[in-house]
Amino acid sequence: MNDYTFTLRFLPVLGQGLEDLSVHVYERIDDASLMGPDDDGTFLLEFDRRASSLPRALASALEELLHALPSAIILRVEEDDLATMADIAKRSGRTPESIRLLVGGKRGPGGFPPAAGRLDARTKIWRWADVAQWFETALDEPLPDTSESAFLQAFNDALEIRRLTAGLGKPQRQAIAAALPKELAAA
Repeated sequence: MNDYTFTLRFLPVLGQGLEDLSVHVYERIDDASLMGPDDDGTFLLEFDRRASSLPRALASALEELLHALPSAIILRVEEDDLATMADIAKRSGRTPESIRLLVGGKRGPGGFPPAAGRLDARTKIWRWADVAQWFETALDEPLPDTSESAFLQAFNDALEIRRLTAGLGKPQRQAIAAALPKELAAA
């Protein structure tokens, strides 16, 4: 067994006061610390969970939080999942110029992952899981502390699917389930 520390961001039941929410959570979840609310009304619940793996730790925490607050909307596991070129340079130990050349295909094998979006007109952002995977497969350079990046990104995507499909009809949910890999749709 290992100890895992992670934070879930969630929206609580509307109208529940901070004191009531705190008491409710602490009476039902003994290895977590509640923080918030943030300006957007979300709360953070930091877990120190003992489990055989991070996936088991997250799954049990999600189940416990949903049992304690069935109407809560779990938004995501907080992580450094988006990165600018400067962030990529810092986290990979390369210079900003080296990353600029890799992104532009002027250095390395090419095929750098496409940007996930932009912060502004000049600043692109990438999903860290995509970048870490590319460094490992394209450059044979595994980056430190990235072994769980792809899992955390997929877990957050699953939480987003859960949130977005809550108000959809059966045909729409079935179409989304059909888009998932068969081993996930059946799980």
